[in-house]
Amino acid sequence: MKVQLLKIPSHLIVAGSSWLSKIIIAGVQLASISYLISILGEEKYAIFSLLTGLLVWCSAVDFGIGTGLQNYISECRAKNKSYDAYI
Repeated sequence: MKVQLLKIPSHLIVAGSSWLSKIIIAGVQLASISYLISILGEEKYAIFSLLTGLLVWCSAVDFGIGTGLQNYISECRAKNKSYDAYI
């Protein structure tokens, strides 16, 4: 007698694992916030949170300079032009 396995489509597995990872990450973040507040205190945690937020914001707002430079250098290399001034 053959046993039929329940075949779950791969896109549902990917979507489910994505949601599961987001739930786990949210739980860890909530736990770490309460842990850090108990260790640092409210005032030092506020400074830590502010500095962390500023660092994340600065890294997110690079205005695409790295990607644009990479594309320009690739274009120069394809056309056998010099790109030494941009490195």
